[in-house]
Amino acid sequence: MMLWVNLIMDTMGALALGTEPPTDDLLYRRPYKRDSTLISRPMWRNILCQSLYQLGLLIFLLIKGPEIFECVDGSVEHFTIIFNAFVFCQIFNEFNAREIGDVFDPFRNLITSPMFTAVIFFTVLAQYVIVEYGGDFTQTEELSTEEWVATIILGAGSIPVGFFMRLIPVSEDPECFAGVPHAKQGTCGRQSFVDKLKHMVVPVACAAVLFYYADDGVPGFD
Repeated sequence: MMLWVNLIMDTMGALALGTEPPTDDLLYRRPYKRDSTLISRPMWRNILCQSLYQLGLLIFLLIKGPEIFECVDGSVEHFTIIFNAFVFCQIFNEFNAREIGDVFDPFRNLITSPMFTAVIFFTVLAQYVIVEYGGDFTQTEELSTEEWVATIILGAGSIPVGFFMRLIPVSEDPECFAGVPHAKQGTCGRQSFVDKLKHMVVPVACAAVLFYYADDGVPGFD
């Protein structure tokens, strides 16, 4: 489990995000100074908000998971549910990490990012194989459809967190940049509240539909 989590958060994340084509805003942005801090103010905001959500979620599942999912406390099934929810938090947070600043558009131009899409697809497929067929080797247990849906929705909570954390007004330190500002750099990384809200509708609606069908006993979701 730990090896796979490390691969997702380090190797797979770097491969997915590092191969994204550069945006115009990024190309027009001034370079950082050599002595600038490695982690910028917006990055600190994003890290802290996502960490609080994921830590709170894992503690909640650790304490209330057995009661909610009707499993034995501390059992392999219990820890598999926690593991699955955590992995999907990382998967959905990779969409958030496509933009570090205040712009919220996690599903922008996925067609022009085939490597990112391929890494996400491979990660989801590998996670399914590990959970369903890993057995004693990975210390996992098969999950029911309801458990899969619930853990995916909990992991997808990283997307709304990405929306709300960008409402916290944090700007880059102008002293960390070198060179002269470009004429087109003025609105770099900025987005109106309405534009952010529009990009929230699709993932929330998808999660609601998935939860409805799973909870309604529709064939295929038993």
